[in-house]
Amino acid sequence: MSISIERAVGIARKYAPESIVEEALLSESLGRVLAQDVFAPITQPPFDRSPLDGYAVCAEDTEGASQEAPVQLQVVDHLCAGEVANIPLQRGQAVRLMTGAMLPEGTSGVIRQEDTDFGEKFVQVFRGVRFGENCCRKGEEYEAGSLLLPAGTRVDAASIAVAAGAGISCLPMYQRAKIAIISTGDEICQPGQSLPEGKIYDSNRAYLAARLRQLGADVVNELSAGDSLPQLCQTLEQCAECNIILTTGGVSVGEKDLLELAVMACGAQLLFHGIAIKPGMPTLMAKWNHTLILGLSGNPFSAAVPLELLLRPILAKMTGDSALEMERQHGVAADDFTKSSPTRRFLRAWTDGHQVKIPGAQANGQMRSMVGCNCLVDVPAKSGPIRKGDPVDIWML
Repeated sequence: MSISIERAVGIARKYAPESIVEEALLSESLGRVLAQDVFAPITQPPFDRSPLDGYAVCAEDTEGASQEAPVQLQVVDHLCAGEVANIPLQRGQAVRLMTGAMLPEGTSGVIRQEDTDFGEKFVQVFRGVRFGENCCRKGEEYEAGSLLLPAGTRVDAASIAVAAGAGISCLPMYQRAKIAIISTGDEICQPGQSLPEGKIYDSNRAYLAARLRQLGADVVNELSAGDSLPQLCQTLEQCAECNIILTTGGVSVGEKDLLELAVMACGAQLLFHGIAIKPGMPTLMAKWNHTLILGLSGNPFSAAVPLELLLRPILAKMTGDSALEMERQHGVAADDFTKSSPTRRFLRAWTDGHQVKIPGAQANGQMRSMVGCNCLVDVPAKSGPIRKGDPVDIWML
């Protein structure tokens, strides 16, 4: 007996594989969610430094300096970024600095080189410097032990820069979901192969792999299996270490729809088989040790709809990424959809945030009209046709 999509989502959340925290290299962290708070191991900046090319000075020495009445200071050292300041600065002295250079002890200001004559042994200063001007002080960005990145942060390029600047090479991330894809059916051929009469190319495997990667999952296996119970069981066994196994085909009621039998033969616990929606009604879910099996229809759009509705909540829970949750919005139909919907129906569509354009081609076996779509229209059961201008509920993709 079919269950509601809400109940199916609840079961999916309940049996979602456990979240795993791992130390991920910065290069592998982009777009993922921090599992734990990250604290600064050092103070930043770690020393007083200059933000520009110029001269370290005692601010009092430059008081009243101008083009007409410059102040002359003795240049006692020259420092580039990465060098240590060993000579303390005295009154009447200056130290030539390059951007990022350490400030010598006694510095109370830095004069831009543009406001000097670029002197090497003695420098003429043409403007007064305020106390602390152009000085980046130790710890002004953060102190050692302070919170750098809170748990739940989606790591972006700036987050990676902050971590790298603190000397951190790895971050505590939720592990990406490891997912295997199995396309089933004696009729499928892989793209690039010749197409014998009566066969079709396997678009499901390519679509699922691409969509999973868009959602941040790690696709670790892409396999095919014929309509044979031993072969199905053997292929499932090859994926037993994955968090999730996605299958397409074999979930309806035909004589070659063997997935439920294969799942049971492997010792998995059947959680449900059938959802009261169109497309995607024959969808199956099972728990197999630590692995969740999601059996999708062989019709491409019938596989795409429950993939969004069921897998995204699972991934959100596993990875701590709330952005993966389906977002419900409202819009206005820009087109007619002339069919009635005895069963709750989901239509592919595109929205600009208000108008919702519904393609005429909605056949479950077709994906061409899915190109460019960014939402699903949620049509309640026992609904009549949709007319242009009608309010509609949508789920963003």
